Amino acid sequence: MERRVLLPAAVAAMAATLVRSARACDPAEMNAYISTVADAALEPALAALAEVLPQATAEERALAARGTELARAAARDGDPKIAVRTAATLARLTGRIEARAGLAPRLTVG
Repeated sequence: MERRVLLPAAVAAMAATLVRSARACDPAEMNAYISTVADAALEPALAALAEVLPQATAEERALAARGTELARAAARDGDPKIAVRTAATLARLTGRIEARAGLAPRLTVG
């Protein structure tokens, strides 16, 4: 009689563990987390860019607008590779504007 109870109990425990593990890999939750990570990489670059945008040329402003739109869409859609790559491009654009305008670079670490 104990075997009849223990075997189904063990199977039920294993099934519960598998269901819990499957929920941990919920694609919507994973995409939301990836978007959060991409946003975290993007925000410092956008903040630095916003500070120097008044000194930007029309061409640089247009490039900044396209890059910002692309990066935000990539972060929202869960494509961190594009979001982070675009954040780096926007940071380089910021440095170029700072150099041309003679502004002190805004360097932060961490």
